[in-house]
Order: sequence, then C-alpha cells, then structure tokens
Amino acid sequence: MVITMKRILKRLKVLIISVWLVISIFTTICLISYNDYLVSEIGEYSLFIVDNKDLEPDFKKNDIVIVEKQPESKYNEGDKVFFYYGNRNTLSYINYGEIAEIERNEDFEDKYTFVNTAVSYGNLIGPASDAKVIHKLGLVLRIFESRWGFMFLVILPTLFAIVYEVYYIAIEVKKDSKGKEEKEEE
Repeated sequence: MVITMKRILKRLKVLIISVWLVISIFTTICLISYNDYLVSEIGEYSLFIVDNKDLEPDFKKNDIVIVEKQPESKYNEGDKVFFYYGNRNTLSYINYGEIAEIERNEDFEDKYTFVNTAVSYGNLIGPASDAKVIHKLGLVLRIFESRWGFMFLVILPTLFAIVYEVYYIAIEVKKDSKGKEEKEEE
C-alpha cells in the first residue's frame, strides 16, 4: 500500500485544523466564562493561571490550576484554600492561605478568617488539596487569551478560512455557469 504525497498532506491538513479547532474552542470558552476576577468559571470549577510568586512553593508561576468549589460544610480550620481578595486597583485577586477560623452562620454565608484577612464563602475558590495543576502551560494559555494572541491565533485564521471558502464557492459557481453557457451555445 503506497501512501501518496497528496494523502499525507491531506491528513496533515486535517490534523492541523483539528488541533487548531480544539484550541480555539477551549480558549473561547475560557474567555467567555471569565468572572469579575478574570478567572474562568465553568460550573463549580475554576481555572486560573498562577501569575505571581505569592503562591510558591506549592504553585509556580505560569501553572494552570483547576479547583472545584466545595459546599460550605466541607471547609474546616487548617484547610489550605484559594480565595478572592482585592480589586482591580490592587491586582491581588487570587490568594492562597490556611483557614485560621470559621464563623458558621445559618442565616448568611459562613465567614472564613485567614492570617489577617476575613472573607465570605462567596469569595472562596476551593481547596488547594484537590487542585489539579498543569505545570508551565499557563504561559501558552495566557498568550491565547490575550487580545493580540486571540486575534492572531483564532480570529484571523477563521476569517481567512471563511474568505477562502467563499472564494472557492465563487470559482465553482463561475465554472458551473460557464459550463451551462457552453452547452446552450451548442
């Protein structure tokens, strides 16, 4: 069985388009599901890129961390958890710490105290013990999610593919109409 060069190129083209399609869809889903802290939330799962050295030594810069939020009753004193703290001015969104004290409240959200910080249940991301970590891939995802990266890696290739398909269809329609004219002349 001889595989021709055309078959190899066709399979390579399908492979490249498939990989690009998966990356494009994943990146778009991550961007669409951003919350106020620029963290992708998909259901009970949060996906974020470690962007500072404050989370070291457990989590390194450019790691991707996937955390599942647990019910309030699952958190205990001494648990290490990720939580939101800060605002757009301080750029300190994601923190990591050990729960020093929990103030349980049946009418409202529980209050969790870390060293000098108190946050409500709504600001907890999830326990660090159950976190899935993908090392070093955060830099790639950060490039894909950036404005320029998304434009050059997703939008422009999509635009070129659409223009190519429209052009190809126009050529086929032109050939078809030219063939009909030649038949009518005979």
